[in-house]
Amino acid sequence: MTAASSLGGLQRWLSQHNGDVTVELVCAEHPDPSAGESAGTVVRLPGCASEVAIYELLELLERGAAAVVVRLDGCARSDDARAHLAPTLALLAAGLVDRLTVEDAAPGTDHAAPPDSPRRGRRPRRGRRRMVLDACAMPVSRRGLLGLARATERELPSSSDDPHDRLVAVVRALVTPTAALADLPAPAPRLVASGCTACGVCVQACPAGALVLRHGPGGEQVSISTLLHDPVACTGCTRCVDLCPEHVLVAVGRWTWDRLLADGDAEVPVVTVTTARCARCSTSFPVSSGEQLCPVCTYRRHHPFGSTLPPGAGPGGVRGPNPPGPVPS
Repeated sequence: MTAASSLGGLQRWLSQHNGDVTVELVCAEHPDPSAGESAGTVVRLPGCASEVAIYELLELLERGAAAVVVRLDGCARSDDARAHLAPTLALLAAGLVDRLTVEDAAPGTDHAAPPDSPRRGRRPRRGRRRMVLDACAMPVSRRGLLGLARATERELPSSSDDPHDRLVAVVRALVTPTAALADLPAPAPRLVASGCTACGVCVQACPAGALVLRHGPGGEQVSISTLLHDPVACTGCTRCVDLCPEHVLVAVGRWTWDRLLADGDAEVPVVTVTTARCARCSTSFPVSSGEQLCPVCTYRRHHPFGSTLPPGAGPGGVRGPNPPGPVPS
């Protein structure tokens, strides 16, 4: 979800229009995107369409574009761009949104010509060529310079906002919940943890704060610890899985978009463990009987001098670096 450059300027430009603009996005490497139907506004991307951030692309629809057309006729990496945009098109189709399309040919291309005809794939000549705007330097009207432009109906997203949060927010704003969303995977993985020790490393490792370890009463000096996962906040980085010290936290598939768009409590339990608080270090640890010390403190109690012998030490006692022997004459 990282783009080569932001489309914030295009979003601000769209917010000053009445929602009747059809935007044609072309890659930066497109040789000549000016020809085509006059109804569309051509905007050159700062990079390739395969690098555009999905959340910014969808925000164009939310900020005032009547429709967005991504043209791949001049794209140098059209296969990558098509693969990059395919999940988004499927998500919008499942959510009854048809305002984003991908076209492999320029508007006005002659498809009726024979396959071997030199006219096939060429755009017809037109008397007036369209202006091509730059997404990084969108024009500002005189009314906008004087502060008289129409006020935006919605506050524009900040560039400092988390990209995943922006993606979920714009999908919720555009997509209509349908049964078809249950077949489309979302970024968040499904987590399971068999043999969890409730150490909390995964909670500390999560950069999005999507994991939390909650302790509830479970009896005398015993509590019930539950690891909870928030699929809405999860970005799918799986750092929690990589850094689990016991290697028991694993991802099995992914959550679907219907779960991320559903109302109600977002947190789902991953595992529940019966824990006790160590009498020595106050760390919560899984318990099966009446243990009072965690495994680390138990080991240290039985091995107060450490787990490895110092150099030269052995069953017969500490020895120096050189064994005793005859003194050379």
